[in-house]
Amino acid sequence: MLELTGTQYQQFSEVLRRAFTPAELRRMLEFRLERNLDDLSLAPDYQGIVFDVIGASQREGWTDRLLLAARDQNPGNAVLLAFAQQFGLAPGGAPDRPNLEKLIVDTNAFLNIAQWRENLGEIEGRVCRVEVNGNAAGTGFLLGPDVVMTNYHVVEAVQKSTPGPEGGQHVQVRFDYKQLNNGETLNPGQVFGLAEKWLIDYSPYSPIDLQPEPKTGAPAADQLDYALLRLNGAPGNKPIGAKASPEDKPRGWLKPRAAAYDFQANTPLFIVQHPQGKPLKLALDTNAVLKVNSNGTRVTYRTNTEPGSSGSPVFNANWELVALHHSGDPAWTPTWNEGVPFGAIVALLAGKNLSTVLGGEPVGVDNL
Repeated sequence: MLELTGTQYQQFSEVLRRAFTPAELRRMLEFRLERNLDDLSLAPDYQGIVFDVIGASQREGWTDRLLLAARDQNPGNAVLLAFAQQFGLAPGGAPDRPNLEKLIVDTNAFLNIAQWRENLGEIEGRVCRVEVNGNAAGTGFLLGPDVVMTNYHVVEAVQKSTPGPEGGQHVQVRFDYKQLNNGETLNPGQVFGLAEKWLIDYSPYSPIDLQPEPKTGAPAADQLDYALLRLNGAPGNKPIGAKASPEDKPRGWLKPRAAAYDFQANTPLFIVQHPQGKPLKLALDTNAVLKVNSNGTRVTYRTNTEPGSSGSPVFNANWELVALHHSGDPAWTPTWNEGVPFGAIVALLAGKNLSTVLGGEPVGVDNL
């Protein structure tokens, strides 16, 4: 026997009135329960009729059968389903209430909050603002003790105009440029210049990157818009902050996935960045991925960026480095942002015998 509380009585009354017209309620009672509505209520309005029907079922012990009959008569009614599930009276094969709630977005996984927070804290110290001639030009991130990756187009003008050692004097990177908790004081960050042989490797962007959809083709496998810069001072081996103790944990660097990432549509992507040259920001979108192009050299997504975000690291929900952000939609009304899958970058570096740059070992190579 199903005994309703006062609140449940009221809810059931509202559910029945929404699920059935008076004529439909009469038929349901007669066909499924062999009960005459006129024997159960003589109330002048529908609200009173439903109230009397439920009252009779409570007194006579057939409320559970009334709810089941209503579900069978109107199986597609979601409100009836939800009400029935709290009593274990959903139809055969229907998920119980906790399982039903898991069906909303199956591409969004549950995350270990402590590990997620710890990983983000480490990533913050490994992302930097790239400055050219003292002005914010893009974002970069450590891939080794003294190796920063950014977009080639961020340093293109320097590489073309001053390709030798002097060119490095025009570029610096700024770590830990963040807004503090009070929302007012800025941490000015820690600045590192470039080494004499500052350009380890680069890959240009493609003219196709400048085309709106539909594009005429796909960028080539060696058009990935990255630049690998060597820094003075090896910040990855040092603790964060000019006044840090040598015993403190070193800053460290990002490590790409061992295998290429499978960008499934509508899965999350997070970008740590310096939009408009501002203090470090995080953009999240849990329904981000749109598509990967035909040869795996570009991935488009919904995660927000702005000028100054070029060269930012792109992460999946588990903080794995999966792409290098490099561009937005060139259309007049933009609908996507775009990055370079890191699997494509790893493959190109392997072909150039530069894989060691990703593990923090000295590479001793430059393309000057």
